[in-house]
Amino acid sequence: MEIERKWLIKAESIPYDLTKLVCFEIEQAYISFSPVIRIRKINNDRFVLTVKSSPENAGKFSRNEYEINIDSDEYIKLKEKSEGLVISKTRYINKRQDGLTEEIDIFKGGLSGLAYLEIEFPDEASAESFKSPDWVIKDVTLEKGFSNGELAEYGMPEQG
Repeated sequence: MEIERKWLIKAESIPYDLTKLVCFEIEQAYISFSPVIRIRKINNDRFVLTVKSSPENAGKFSRNEYEINIDSDEYIKLKEKSEGLVISKTRYINKRQDGLTEEIDIFKGGLSGLAYLEIEFPDEASAESFKSPDWVIKDVTLEKGFSNGELAEYGMPEQG
């Protein structure tokens, strides 16, 4: 179960030095948008197939998520069958003092200029009560167009 919230951010507003954080280069593609079936290449040495349920089947901020490690050949074959844009991004990991982990995604290519902050929570109540950091632009957790799948399917969302 993934319980997560997502905020739109400006990379230049991040209040800490990204170069001091652990980071990963991620390429992801979608085999299907409904149901969500995604593949990821992480740092050119880890490959993952993920299946996610729709939010309606879990909770306000929750989705069932199943991950399977695959090899590079399987990734390449599945990528040939992908739909929409292939997303490229750098993910930075920041461990917070409250025990939560922030994931900051800085997008590249056709989504260049887009950046997200994502935080996973232990339960729905924690996600609901969490106060958004003051340096974010807006909470886009429940907004249409801001999921990675929707980015791959439709491209850059309206940020107005």
